[in-house]
Amino acid sequence: MSNSITQIIAHSFLLALAFGTQLFSPVVSTKLTGVGFYKLGTSIVLGSLVLFGGVAYSMQPGLSSFGLGCLIFLILSNMLTLGFHQDQKTWPMWALYVSQVIIFIAFIFTTYLLTPSWIMFFFFSALLLGISNFAMILGHYYLVVPKLSEEPLIYCLYIFWTVLFLRLIFSLSLLFTMARPFLEEGTVLGDGYTFNWLFISMRYLWGYLAPLILSFFTFRLCKLRSIQSATGVLYIVEFFVIVGELISVYLMAKHGLAL
Repeated sequence: MSNSITQIIAHSFLLALAFGTQLFSPVVSTKLTGVGFYKLGTSIVLGSLVLFGGVAYSMQPGLSSFGLGCLIFLILSNMLTLGFHQDQKTWPMWALYVSQVIIFIAFIFTTYLLTPSWIMFFFFSALLLGISNFAMILGHYYLVVPKLSEEPLIYCLYIFWTVLFLRLIFSLSLLFTMARPFLEEGTVLGDGYTFNWLFISMRYLWGYLAPLILSFFTFRLCKLRSIQSATGVLYIVEFFVIVGELISVYLMAKHGLAL
């Protein structure tokens, strides 16, 4: 593979962040938060897409004509959303959102050349990054709309736990099958016995256990209506999710382990 591991990690991470944030954008009604929150999420999607385009341009081979068309559509449509979305989501905005998700999915399938392991890995990663990022910016937005109920944030935590659980089940199924030879004493697979244990341990401790424990504290703080404290914890949750997913995409890109 001509592309460096760093390029592949950045390529996958930025696309997953953009898709996940876009996918979860309607979870909370804009009538409750105001259009500013939706535009904040859209700005993150746009920034991730632009950075992704820069990374994809530097890779060999670059984007196909179809992929470039998808990327241009996604950037332009999100710019359109920034300009015309109102506090209440109108049917043209719903139609634009549905078309964005469809184009994103088509883009992802062609980007990973219909490879089942990469596509499954990518979607799990995008869902986890998306909902953790969405919850974090939602918590931050309570400073703008202090009278907003804590229920939307709690609802996001329920989604987060569901995604994290499904991601963990998928990961453990591979840990005890494909990854098992990488953890056997004396192995020369991967980065060697010691580093394999180090990276895989960090992936589970930082990418699964830490976010799970911290999200429980976030839930308790939400119940106490201590939203600013909950948001502070969500920043840490987001940090550990990002670290875990970066380690995960490294293991996938270098060793084919979708943990």
